Amino acid sequence: MTHDFANVNGIRLHYVTGGANDAEPLVLLHGFPQSWVMWRRVWPALAERHRLIAVDLRGYGDSSKPPGIEGYDKGTMAADIHALVRHLELGRFVLIGHDRGARVARRYALDHPASLVGVALLDILPVEYVYDHYTAAEIARRYWHWVFHLVPELPEQLIAGREEAYLERFFMRTPGFLERMRADGAWEAYREAFLQPGAVAAALNDYRAIFAVDVPRYRAEHAAGIRITVPTLLLWGESGNLASRPVLDSWRAVADDVHGVAIPDCGHYLPEEQPEIVAEHLLAFARARFDAP
Repeated sequence: MTHDFANVNGIRLHYVTGGANDAEPLVLLHGFPQSWVMWRRVWPALAERHRLIAVDLRGYGDSSKPPGIEGYDKGTMAADIHALVRHLELGRFVLIGHDRGARVARRYALDHPASLVGVALLDILPVEYVYDHYTAAEIARRYWHWVFHLVPELPEQLIAGREEAYLERFFMRTPGFLERMRADGAWEAYREAFLQPGAVAAALNDYRAIFAVDVPRYRAEHAAGIRITVPTLLLWGESGNLASRPVLDSWRAVADDVHGVAIPDCGHYLPEEQPEIVAEHLLAFARARFDAP
């Protein structure tokens, strides 16, 4: 693995590369509240066949954390990634995103489809689907933080000085997961990143921008018939928040070429909970997409 930085789209992005430079590229985008480190357990299998670029999204990890909500809409965050891949002269690639990274990947597939051979979205539904189809009680139970993060100023005040406890809350969703992360060092990496100046506010603004900017944009695009045309793989945890939800149908409402599968014995953090199965699906998808005429 090689760590590097690039000044693109007005910010400084941290990214990690590996695999063979002449191999077909995969770009990896992490979720909340994580960083590029979340790909560590699938990295060896993917790196055997592909050039890998794992990025810390703006606001996360060791990338810039500009203040305010501006810039955390997914169009701007996708533009960050587009500027980076052009800087690296990648050519066409497969984009893989989990959670927040999957939301950036969705926007990327709409705004920059010509650079993609495929996009993989891990453990998300279209965000507007959640707001339109879940009851208030379901959102409170499954996605309470979505609502909490929208409140101006108060979350920053309540989380300050309790960052570790807040971070732990998310990783405790899967039994034993936090303990496994403590054992392999990932917890310390996530903790240090979350304690960086501006990190908490940046993560909150990421969520605020989705509600204020991205959801209205997706609704308008849906009404106008704008859809994802890039072949799309969906993976989700069989025992996570998407269990019992019509994952494929929800995405077929906004994308043309969709297939996917639930990962057994798995919650939200797919690449860390079931790395072998997830890597197998990602490699098969990438192979099929790069081999397609």
